[in-house]
Amino acid sequence: KYKTRAEIMEPKASTVVRKRKPGGKDDRAGLNSPNDISKSAVPKAMTARSTILTFACCAVALVLLKWATSSPPKTYCHKDDPKNDIDITSWQPPDDPRPIPPGSWGAKLTTPAKLEKLRDMGQLPVLPSGVPKVIHQTWPSRDVTGVAPHYRKWSASWGACHPDWLHVLWDDCDIRRLFAKHLPDFLPVYDAYPNPVQRADIFRCLVLKEYGGLYADMDYECSGGVDGPTGLNPPANSPQGVCKVFIVNSPDPEHDGVLQNAFMASVPEHPYWTAVFDLAVERRSTLSGRIWGEIPIQNTGPGLVSDAYTMLPEGEVKKGVCGLNNTEFSGQALGQAPNAIHRNAGSWCACRFPAINWSCWKKCKEKKKTYVPSMYRDLTRYKRSIDRGDKLSDKDQATWDQYGHLFGSYYEKYGEFEDI
Repeated sequence: KYKTRAEIMEPKASTVVRKRKPGGKDDRAGLNSPNDISKSAVPKAMTARSTILTFACCAVALVLLKWATSSPPKTYCHKDDPKNDIDITSWQPPDDPRPIPPGSWGAKLTTPAKLEKLRDMGQLPVLPSGVPKVIHQTWPSRDVTGVAPHYRKWSASWGACHPDWLHVLWDDCDIRRLFAKHLPDFLPVYDAYPNPVQRADIFRCLVLKEYGGLYADMDYECSGGVDGPTGLNPPANSPQGVCKVFIVNSPDPEHDGVLQNAFMASVPEHPYWTAVFDLAVERRSTLSGRIWGEIPIQNTGPGLVSDAYTMLPEGEVKKGVCGLNNTEFSGQALGQAPNAIHRNAGSWCACRFPAINWSCWKKCKEKKKTYVPSMYRDLTRYKRSIDRGDKLSDKDQATWDQYGHLFGSYYEKYGEFEDI
């Protein structure tokens, strides 16, 4: 049946037809003109809903971004082969005056399986203080082809200083196996850490609790040795003779806490480490810790080991935890120390979410500009202010008076420092 012209032109029931009154008024809702529709309640409600929807979408996007940029533990790991050693004699610079003796323990980065085997056989040498002669370091994998030259040099320096110490390299797979075997109840907390640096932080506490020995960051260089009377082997009749846990004092107590976890040593099974893990669980259970992971410094880093120490009740356990002089075992600001030097390369900076950890991201960005002692940066800033005729603050002036004579040697070694 064909429609007539009138039927075709007749509007459908769903079509809205506006009719004008003689005075130009609209017959719907008393609107004067179509432009007045923006003033009605309907668009306002729509605007409110759109705003809420936008915020909800942004929140979901932030959570997804946080999840996507975190690095969950690997589910597939290599077999821990005791024979999978890495020769590091080639990591030494050719002009190093302390060549690593060939065939010594210090000439290789060995595996946790070999450490376990030697411990079970009772063949690990121990210092008189009770600290085993074992150096622990960590890297994401045993594929070390991408290790930067400066990290190679610093890691090899431990073999040169202590060729009779076992040098163990732990990768991400080894670390997760360590928790699964020795602290399975903590494994859900370990897996939930959003940043790789947090898992590396808490690892060093467990490896010292289980095996003892010395843990040193990959940006720590051995300059003279750590088993002397002011280090890990104090005389038994001295006040430090009761020390069983050794942690370097922080060069920045206001920011990091009284202790710094980049260089720590311990006897096995010291109760201090139990207090550290109890505090780590408590801090991870907070709302901010569950959602954003907080700043690693406080959750798993120097703040954790510092606060665990200060919270210990007075007694034998607390007396057994001793701080090492940072001018001898860190030298972080000056870039020099007689026993061990923290080069502070800033590799821990993994602020993958700058929208949340802006201050961390900014600090990490500054750290990665160049590898020079922080004191050189400060001295450069002071000198430029003096050259401009500006007056230094009392604190800066005191620092310049004490260390200003080092500026020339820093300049010769590192050149012009532009990134202030």
